[in-house]
Amino acid sequence: MFKRKPNPRPLGVPLDGLEKALQPTTLETSREGDALVVRHEKLVSRVEVIPPANPETEDGPISAVVTIKTPLPEELTSFVDNPNLIGAINSMATLGAVTEDGGDYFFGSRLTVYEQEDAWNIQFPLLLFTIIGGVDSLLGATRRMFTKEPPAGGESEWTEGDLDLVHSYLSRISVCNTGGLGLTAEFGLKADAVSAAAGDHETALWRLMADQPHPELGGGLFCLLELPHQIPDEEKLDRTLGELNRMEMAPHDLPPHFGAWCRGNLQNNPAYVSFLPNALHSAEGIALNASLWALNRAQWADAMLVASGAR
Repeated sequence: MFKRKPNPRPLGVPLDGLEKALQPTTLETSREGDALVVRHEKLVSRVEVIPPANPETEDGPISAVVTIKTPLPEELTSFVDNPNLIGAINSMATLGAVTEDGGDYFFGSRLTVYEQEDAWNIQFPLLLFTIIGGVDSLLGATRRMFTKEPPAGGESEWTEGDLDLVHSYLSRISVCNTGGLGLTAEFGLKADAVSAAAGDHETALWRLMADQPHPELGGGLFCLLELPHQIPDEEKLDRTLGELNRMEMAPHDLPPHFGAWCRGNLQNNPAYVSFLPNALHSAEGIALNASLWALNRAQWADAMLVASGAR
């Protein structure tokens, strides 16, 4: 019998382009059906194209969902078998989250692709850098945390002008301010919620910071979404964060998942962090897109949290 050659573009997703872009690196690639398997020195990532659970959505038809999963090695799995520790590790996330599902631990990211979308100029570099360095950057930051090794430094390629551009859009739909290498916006979670400064307690806080280097990658753009919901019970909070990270991997109508849920600055509230390394600065519009994804993420997470009884 003849072995069927894998579809180079399953459901329209150009896995062949990703594979070609990885050829100059030291990573080894192969195809298994609608998945691209990428072998790192000690880890194996699986980039899989799957159909959506429900193709018809308010945002338009979904054509495909791309998941990136990198199982953690056994020695690390036993080490991170602690929800609180997973949260601490995920607070240093770049483009994916340490996720537990049914006792299995993996580094995961997801991209939902819509039929009428024309965003491959942003989606491609996001997928590519996540494959190449997403899990390594998180593991490197974790190593530095435990060995007390000094964090990597370096200037960010994002400028005040980049943040001003984001401000010009977000200020039309939210209370938004910029200053130096930072941007802050508030996303109302209810129809009449505008700003915490006005006494509202139903707004999510979104921040972009170009002056906060990543412990492992150095310069870039630190992105932080903080929700106002407070969960005083630490075990329940950790369970909730784990459930949010699991939900992010589902093939649903959700904003791109290139980051991680962890504890916020209040220590009892959920937050979503991601870090765009300098290598992604050339992807035009990526900071604005990340901001719009944060707005959508705040809305669906608020619905989930309220349904679970969080205030």
